[in-house]
Amino acid sequence: MGIDKKYIGKVTENNLDDWLHSTGFVFPQTKIHIERFNKLYEDYDFKLKNTSINVKSIIDGSFCLEKEPKIISIDSNISLEIQSLKMVARKGQSGISQSVIDKMKQNQKKKNGDR
Repeated sequence: MGIDKKYIGKVTENNLDDWLHSTGFVFPQTKIHIERFNKLYEDYDFKLKNTSINVKSIIDGSFCLEKEPKIISIDSNISLEIQSLKMVARKGQSGISQSVIDKMKQNQKKKNGDR
């Protein structure tokens, strides 16, 4: 059996810091850490090529994702069902329509795999 070219030795109490620095869990401190990291991730498909990251804006909190809000319309039938389900939670099955009871039973069967 061949040795994996990315293998950098057993993890022990004495070399744990080297492992963390070399695998990217903490910042590398030496050229050896960087070389090991590059060897370990040489075939990794990095999807953000040619993209810069402004670390200062992340640290000082000025970084934010500016996205447009989405407006979601709710069908009036759904609102009625939600009201009925709220009523069931408070009052049990009294005053609930049979269609909602049937739907609840059907959902319960699906969860249990009875179909």
